[in-house]
Amino acid sequence: MPHVSPASPIRRPALALALASALLIAAPGLTHPGLAPPTGPQDSLHTLAASLGRPEGTATPATDNAALRAAVSPYAVRLPVDKTARHPLHGPVAIHRTVRLGSLAAPLRLVRLADPEPAPAPQRLAAAQTPVAPPPAPEPAAPVVKTLSPQTPPPPAQAATTPSAPGKSILVAGDSLSLFLADALRPLLAHRPQTAFASRGKVSSGLARPDFFNWEREMAALAATHRPDTVIVMIATNDNQTLTRPDGSKVAFGRPGWDAEYARRVRRLVELARLANPAARIHWIGAPVMGDPKLNADVAAINTVIARELATLPGTRFIDVSRTLADAAGRYTPAMPTPDGPRTTRTKDGVHLTPYGAKLLAGATLASLGPNLAALTKP
Repeated sequence: MPHVSPASPIRRPALALALASALLIAAPGLTHPGLAPPTGPQDSLHTLAASLGRPEGTATPATDNAALRAAVSPYAVRLPVDKTARHPLHGPVAIHRTVRLGSLAAPLRLVRLADPEPAPAPQRLAAAQTPVAPPPAPEPAAPVVKTLSPQTPPPPAQAATTPSAPGKSILVAGDSLSLFLADALRPLLAHRPQTAFASRGKVSSGLARPDFFNWEREMAALAATHRPDTVIVMIATNDNQTLTRPDGSKVAFGRPGWDAEYARRVRRLVELARLANPAARIHWIGAPVMGDPKLNADVAAINTVIARELATLPGTRFIDVSRTLADAAGRYTPAMPTPDGPRTTRTKDGVHLTPYGAKLLAGATLASLGPNLAALTKP
């Protein structure tokens, strides 16, 4: 048997222990105990800090909407994800599988994704303090860095509740002609208690003069109050006027730039009508033919701008009723033929409607809204 010096088995472990102690003393403290930061290029820390919009070295408090910047070995750990966290560049997450995080010279730290809430709910804090591991990945992967894509716009806001079926909550809004339309629609829907009906009309109003009547503010209030799934708008007759742009400049009716400014106002009214119900369908009833030739030409031009703008907006429709209260040639007529003889449809001013004219307009409106709303008139 070979002779073994009794000092050999002691000297070697002592040297190994001394070396390990020196490495532990030189290593920085970990913010996530139990994880050893793998070696790798330090540039990745600067890259991640820049991608999150916070300068490197900025201290960030640990909040329930923070993500841990952790240097982990492959397949070693899963970190919980706070699905409620938001960031100014919030969007689909891009995964970079080739970037390593952390090194012996760079301690681990927290990077905040959103400003902390002023007073987080106790139950949310408790949930944030209890890590919940996500489902395991289908296959092992190298350490990843999640960054936010600035090119992707944030997702649209969702309605507070699931919208009801179209035609269950109807709102009619607009100028004086909309008053006649609403009065004719109301009795047609009165026998259907499951259908909520509301209306708001203002004589001489339109989109041209918010100083007289602000339809943007009014529509926002109506949408919040009634949460309609179907909005019927009738505005045009009073809008052959000079418009004031958002920058304060003015553009006269018929001049270059008027169409663009009026289209912007149409688009804005549609947006406001959907504030409480993004799925609401918007139906804009065009102005009928007018008795005055000059006014008739003006409203025809305005109808064209409205129809062209709505054609670019999903879930909207322009309903042309120019033939509903016109003669066979499409010209203005104060009366319409019936089996019992002519019946007056327009008042003497050549603009407004008689009860019979309003009934014809209501029938054409419901028929044009589609089978779901047309069926509402049936018992």
